[in-house]
Amino acid sequence: MIEKSNILTVIDLFAGCGGLSEGFKRAGFDTSAQVEMDRWACETLRTRHLYYFLKGLRRGVLYNRYIREEIIKDDLYKKFPEIEKSVSLKVIQATLGDGKTAEILEKIESSMKFHETTRIHVLLGGPPCQPYSLAGRSRDPYRKEKDDRHYLYKQYLEMLERIQPDVFVYENVPGLVTARSNGENMLVNILSDFESLTPIYRITPPFAEICENPGDYILNSVDFCVPQKRRRLILIGYKKSLEDRNPNIRNIFSRLKKISSNSKNGNLTIRDAIGDLPRISPGEGVDGWYCEYGDTSLLTEYQKKMHKSSPGVIHHRARNHMKSDLERYKYFINHINNGGTANLTTLIAERPDLVPAHKHLDKFIDRFKVQRWERPATTITAHIQKDGHYYIHPDISQCRSFTVREAARCQSFPDNFKFEGPRTEQFKQVGNAVPPQLAYTIACVIKKELLRAYNE
Repeated sequence: MIEKSNILTVIDLFAGCGGLSEGFKRAGFDTSAQVEMDRWACETLRTRHLYYFLKGLRRGVLYNRYIREEIIKDDLYKKFPEIEKSVSLKVIQATLGDGKTAEILEKIESSMKFHETTRIHVLLGGPPCQPYSLAGRSRDPYRKEKDDRHYLYKQYLEMLERIQPDVFVYENVPGLVTARSNGENMLVNILSDFESLTPIYRITPPFAEICENPGDYILNSVDFCVPQKRRRLILIGYKKSLEDRNPNIRNIFSRLKKISSNSKNGNLTIRDAIGDLPRISPGEGVDGWYCEYGDTSLLTEYQKKMHKSSPGVIHHRARNHMKSDLERYKYFINHINNGGTANLTTLIAERPDLVPAHKHLDKFIDRFKVQRWERPATTITAHIQKDGHYYIHPDISQCRSFTVREAARCQSFPDNFKFEGPRTEQFKQVGNAVPPQLAYTIACVIKKELLRAYNE
């Protein structure tokens, strides 16, 4: 039986700012521990735990005061010292590997003991994906085959074998399907290693069933009510022993595929995602608290979901752009809004005076990309921390790149999700995250099968 009133538990490795954890939390899972190396991502994780603790105490108004910058986090910890202790144990700032497994496991066990957690039902995680990135491989003469980070998944494997959850979710970029190291296909090696553990785990569906098209392990966020085209490779495995309790557990992934193929409402668009946010010009806005909501009578259903439990808008500050970039933005926005297409090739032909002085222009012809009102966003990546050229706002009167909040909306983070750190760090956290809405759908399917296995 599942202890503590049917509470299912998760641990999140390589947690980032918690996109996977957020989705599982919404589905009713309790996060026992999150392991992440980045300082600011860890601070964001702590803030999100603070939100859920205060919400559970029906003191959400205090979190809203923190969002509004009327109080600081230390004020809340002084008022609720038990929250500070809990948060300090749940969020583990550490780098997996380098012989630190035993130390990290000890900290996980301390968190479990403090929170009276006796077992972990799901292990989450997505090791850094640079070796599998198609863009990164195209710039590397060795196609990333010599990159040691190929083997970060072994840290995940080691933790999986030690923690022994009922189910695991391993997330990475689609490039893993074709990635090679020392002449060997990495996906085949990873799947083989997953199924060589003790206790025995099975991938759903088994690789033998889809070996002709391993791309079937890839899900697109846009098919799961996320206003963004974002393809991610998702491997879901379960303890083989669970088949005796619930044979249907073999079909978790096929159910996800069915959900994606049965999407009836069409794709959410940029307009659905950010059409209600305040209009600002380059350099305007605020990194922290910006404003309360204005007229909410014409909100889309997605916007209503983003507003829920939030006092207003945060992280809505636009970059200052060079005059030359603003002229380029206008050129590209005009083309798009007039029904055309444009890239650096057309810019060179039509407006040579606006051609940027960059190297390798022929390799990055889509360097300037306008997001279209009536389409989903293109993939939000961590590159957004460096510049916003791939994420140009479609409104020419604003003529700027996306703010952190706009990027977060496209990733399905709710408006009360506060990203800690400087704006560059906020962008990086958003770009590296798994969309919480995608994680929520995965969590709901897994939860249903686990409860069946435990006869709940």
